[in-house]
Amino acid sequence: MENCFTIANGKIVTPSSIIENGYISIVGKKIVAIGKMEDYDYDPNIEEDIIDAHGQYILPGIIDIHTDALEAEIIPRPGADMPINVAFRELERKMNGCGFTTVYHSLHLGYKTAEYGSRSKYTRQQVYDTIFKAINGDTLINNKIHLRFEITGIDAYDQCIDFMNKGYIEMLSVMDHTPGQGQYTKKVFMEVSMKNGKTEAQALEDFEEKTSRPSIKGEKMDQLIQLALQKGIAVASHDDDTIEKIDEMKALGVSICEFPINMPTAAYAKEQNMHVIGGASNVLRGGSLTGNLNIKEAILNGYVTSLCSDYYPPAILHSIFKLYFENDIPLVDCVKLATLHPAIAVGIDHYTGSLTIDKDADIILVKLIDNIPTVTKSFVKGRKTLEIPHYISYNEKNC
Repeated sequence: MENCFTIANGKIVTPSSIIENGYISIVGKKIVAIGKMEDYDYDPNIEEDIIDAHGQYILPGIIDIHTDALEAEIIPRPGADMPINVAFRELERKMNGCGFTTVYHSLHLGYKTAEYGSRSKYTRQQVYDTIFKAINGDTLINNKIHLRFEITGIDAYDQCIDFMNKGYIEMLSVMDHTPGQGQYTKKVFMEVSMKNGKTEAQALEDFEEKTSRPSIKGEKMDQLIQLALQKGIAVASHDDDTIEKIDEMKALGVSICEFPINMPTAAYAKEQNMHVIGGASNVLRGGSLTGNLNIKEAILNGYVTSLCSDYYPPAILHSIFKLYFENDIPLVDCVKLATLHPAIAVGIDHYTGSLTIDKDADIILVKLIDNIPTVTKSFVKGRKTLEIPHYISYNEKNC
């Protein structure tokens, strides 16, 4: 018999409005009805569970299209390799508790600096093979792989092609961490290097070595991106810092601009109808770690269209409510930054990303405790994956 239940007495955040004291009904994996409780027609002849939301917010599940959390879970400290499958399972539970129902795990490839810094015993092949196998087994949430390809990783180019041909990849981003552009200007690179103990001469030597590395460009870059597009893989640029770079990426077929460095670049990317993604950690903290674009300001200007968690998964849910409480942005619009808009950016909005009839029942219930949002229940394709039935009150602790 198909799963059949209704979540009642909640504040339902739809793509266009908030339904106060509403209900949402699920049959199997799908949402079949949404409305006000006064219009709910209970049929005693249908075997249906009723879940009382007790006035909590009912939101679509969060969709995170860029998170580095899995890399950090596998290697929490340099050289401290955890079993990859254990790291995946443990992170999935954490993500579920943060309100995620779909996650694009960002795994680097060709990024030698990250590989050397991690001192990991695992090859990139081992990481990708193990994660792909895991996401195609039993899971709590919807997991996908976002391949972050470093353009100086010329030795990893064929491997990137191979991963796409094998069906491992559902999002590709093109990264360039070469100093002197993007996230790190020459000045910032020199300052950070010297702060970490290098002399000015050593920092300059390191800068010159990194800026002289060969990179994937021209025809090979075009072939890489065209293969992704042919396979229906969403493609993003990364750390764009100039209008010229936006033009270059868009000409190649790139439709997503991740982490624009400054306001003019973000504004131009939006003007060019690109999906502009910013880090929720930036919103939650109140700014960039490296003095780059303030994502809250970019959202208020209408330039950033989606949030991702980047390096701190809890940040998305907290940023939604921070933007709502502190900046007079309608909650409906705040929620879409983390649900419908990223779904549109990667092409999955036809089945998830909003509380809409006939879409997958990817749903979270959120309780505010001292205005801090906390996920109390989560449903993925109609399956309950999380339930926190009761919080201990002050009186209960002290009776």
